[in-house]
Amino acid sequence: MEPSLSQGVGYGLIVGGGAFFAIVMNYVTFLQNKFSVFNSRKVDEFVSGSRSVGFGLLLSGILSNWTWSLTLLESAVKSYDIGISGSYWYAIGGLMQVSVFSVVSSKIKKNANLVTTFPEMGYFRFGKAGHLSFLWCGFVCNSIVSSCILLGGSAVFNAVTGISQYAALFLIPFGCAIYVSFGGLRATFISDATHTCIILVFIIVFMFEVYFGSDKIGSPKKMWELLESLPPVDDNYHGSYLTFRSKQGAIFSIISIVTGFGLVVNDQAYLSRAVAADPKITSRAYFFASVCWFVIPFAMGAGLGLAGRALSVYSDYPTLSEFEVGEGLAPVAAATYLMGKSGSAMILVMIFFSVTSSFAGELIGTSTLISYDIYKRYVKPDATPGQVVRAAKVSVFGWALFSSCLASIFYGAAKISMGWLFNFLGCATGAGVFPIALSFTWKDLNKIGAVGGAVGGMFLGIIAWLVTCKAYTGEVNVTNLSTQWVSFTGNVTALFMGGIISIVLSLIWPANFDFEETRNRTSLVKKRQQNTGADVEVEKASVLKQSSVEISQSSADVSNDEEESSSTHELDMNLEAVIDHKHLDHQFKKYGILVAILALVMAIIIPVPLGASTYIFSPDFLLGTVIVIIIWLFCSFFYVVVLPVVEARNSIWHILKMLVGRRDIVE
Repeated sequence: MEPSLSQGVGYGLIVGGGAFFAIVMNYVTFLQNKFSVFNSRKVDEFVSGSRSVGFGLLLSGILSNWTWSLTLLESAVKSYDIGISGSYWYAIGGLMQVSVFSVVSSKIKKNANLVTTFPEMGYFRFGKAGHLSFLWCGFVCNSIVSSCILLGGSAVFNAVTGISQYAALFLIPFGCAIYVSFGGLRATFISDATHTCIILVFIIVFMFEVYFGSDKIGSPKKMWELLESLPPVDDNYHGSYLTFRSKQGAIFSIISIVTGFGLVVNDQAYLSRAVAADPKITSRAYFFASVCWFVIPFAMGAGLGLAGRALSVYSDYPTLSEFEVGEGLAPVAAATYLMGKSGSAMILVMIFFSVTSSFAGELIGTSTLISYDIYKRYVKPDATPGQVVRAAKVSVFGWALFSSCLASIFYGAAKISMGWLFNFLGCATGAGVFPIALSFTWKDLNKIGAVGGAVGGMFLGIIAWLVTCKAYTGEVNVTNLSTQWVSFTGNVTALFMGGIISIVLSLIWPANFDFEETRNRTSLVKKRQQNTGADVEVEKASVLKQSSVEISQSSADVSNDEEESSSTHELDMNLEAVIDHKHLDHQFKKYGILVAILALVMAIIIPVPLGASTYIFSPDFLLGTVIVIIIWLFCSFFYVVVLPVVEARNSIWHILKMLVGRRDIVE
């Protein structure tokens, strides 16, 4: 695929756009620190948003953290390869997992309300063995996810502008690291809302262009005619791109669901969202985020994915190699062909925002693992919360550099693409799903089950993946390891063996754990349980200052006053929080039922009859599907973009009044 924009555009967007956004976000964080009760120098604010993020902003953060470059590109590639069912099943994978986390998150708030990372919970329940096994799962997941995000984004920049893919792999993460290291988790939430706004607007524009604006397609009827004129798709009913009766689609549906479970549960970035939320709205935010997110990959597949395949009937449409398709360039080619340089620029900006937003979540999530679970746990156990914050800030840049290097190795040495890593994700992460989730929800999970399931299941999954590759294809190589049946075997083995090991061993030797041991407990303070189990002595790490410090001095004054600066590193956590068990139990039951209904409708009632029947979408049915997608996109826009602004209106007005000097009005 030949570049349609200059290298100057690519470098300008990465460097100039990244610098501009970093400055804006850092200024927003400065205003927050100066004029609100939230201060990013405090440890709980930096890593968990003071556990008080509202519904709209939390929903936006969850959705944005799941909207990677992989989401936008791979979903379109699946429809490009196997038809409209490909992007639908990709979307189901994320819908199921994020919605299920709405149930799990209620148990996190009930049983471990001050836990910040899932390895921390592993330590509290199972000691060092549980801690290290969960930590291993977290780093494996974050390494692959970070590489996926960067490989997808850098491939688009290389294809559209011709800039060095290696340069993109190093420059994009650096801009993210700047604003994350200054503002912490709340800064990533604010950036999430702004980035997702652009992404949703552009997807809506692409949908209208494909189905109602372009003279190359321009209508659902013309799309139907072009797709039906193409050579048949292997294993699809009548070879059609517009049917759910697809063998490849059925296999991919399992891969997508297993992969999604592994990503959500093993990725600290998702737990950070649950930790950051007000307990009253956590479950609701995850549930609505899953519904709002679903339409994004489905729209990309139904729009640019199908368009990329339909446009191949034109002689001047670019021919994509198998590796370029694996890099996710099918929707890029379609946007460029339909809209020229404006289409190239739009998809470049959309991917840039997707990469920076989702990668920012990975940065804060992984830096939390490093600062809490390595630095505080093993390097400096007596570290104060202020020192933990500094370790987290340094870790942000360290992980950005590590991710860039790892993605460069994947791309340069092994020629591994974003699509290849997506097929491998379930093998590497599926085993941790049951042990990690059950550590928050099931009292009988024991140490050997948790450790054996998390680590043993992973190795069994990888062994099954390699053995199947050799037996099924005859040779173990990079290309064969990414074939559907090979990936399917590894993904399923990892998930189910992790669950079988952890559950069976725990049923044989139930732990009967008392979750009172993990409530109101955090690694930031030492906690010693007396023999009676009734009295708890909390030794605060010499930094607990309960009086609030109003940050009303100028930035220069604060930076020159070491005593004042250090006071902002107080431990801003309620160590005696009252847990509303009745509300959280209600949320667990309520969203358990809603998730089951959602899964029944979206994963069975809608697709199964379509797949079981010999039905090919008619032009009118395709038109109806497009209309539903567009309405759904506008609804998602309201929840993700408009609602957070409405909810924050008082805070925004408060800061604006402070800026113009009307201090007598506030308070």
